[in-house]
Amino acid sequence: MELPKGRIFRRRAKLFALAIVLTLISIIMIYPLLWTLITALKTNRELFLDPWGLPSNPTFENFFKALDRGNMGTAVINSLIVSLSSVFLISVIAPMAAFATSRLEFRFRGIVTNLLIAGFFIAPHAVLVPLLLLLRDMGLVDSHLGLILSYVGWNLPFAVLFMKAFFVSIPSSLQDSARVDGLSKYAMYQKIMMPLALPTILTVAIIMFIGIWNDFLFAFIFLRSPSNFTVPINLLNFTTGRYGNDYVAQSAAVLISAIPTIVLYLVFAERIRKGVAFMAFGR
Repeated sequence: MELPKGRIFRRRAKLFALAIVLTLISIIMIYPLLWTLITALKTNRELFLDPWGLPSNPTFENFFKALDRGNMGTAVINSLIVSLSSVFLISVIAPMAAFATSRLEFRFRGIVTNLLIAGFFIAPHAVLVPLLLLLRDMGLVDSHLGLILSYVGWNLPFAVLFMKAFFVSIPSSLQDSARVDGLSKYAMYQKIMMPLALPTILTVAIIMFIGIWNDFLFAFIFLRSPSNFTVPINLLNFTTGRYGNDYVAQSAAVLISAIPTIVLYLVFAERIRKGVAFMAFGR
């Protein structure tokens, strides 16, 4: 049965209008990044003479200045150490906790789940002082280890509940068959549940990496030494220190800080979109 021409026209008109709106939003989102790239390829003199024009003689000197004099190279390495270590620990702990709270029966399981959910209602500012005092007593202030443990503890509730939603969706018949075959709980998790959960674990790892890489608050509170600074804190120092008026070098530093997350998104774009859809719709 063919649809009436009027309905087909209205549907196409809606799709066309939606495409225009999405295109405008994309331009608005991409333009600042594009302008930053153009600015990073100019000299300061050229920027002030023609801030909106293309560079007449593109130069990569600003990137070398940001990496060397601006300490961005060290900051990128620090951020990679902190982000990858935190993501690794979260990716190991969260699936086990999610499997236990969703597929196993044990005492206080409901209380543990409720505590995880309660973690979403606590603002990060509320835990900064207690966490700072705890790290101070442990001698972990101004250390990557203290920052890593803070990120792991803060992000575990989200990761566990995300993984829990996946494990709940697995048919119970699969678990019953594993029990009939004589598999222990650990063997069931290792041989059956983990292989099935790998795509979800990858999604959680990507989301966690992007969030931790871009985090400013925890790093700003817990780190003191410039040699330990992560990218967001180093950017703050770079833009307010001796290079406060060197806007082209600042633009280069901003681009350097964004490269890892941009590459990560380009490589795993489909996985990230599926993860967002799973969070929104549970499928």
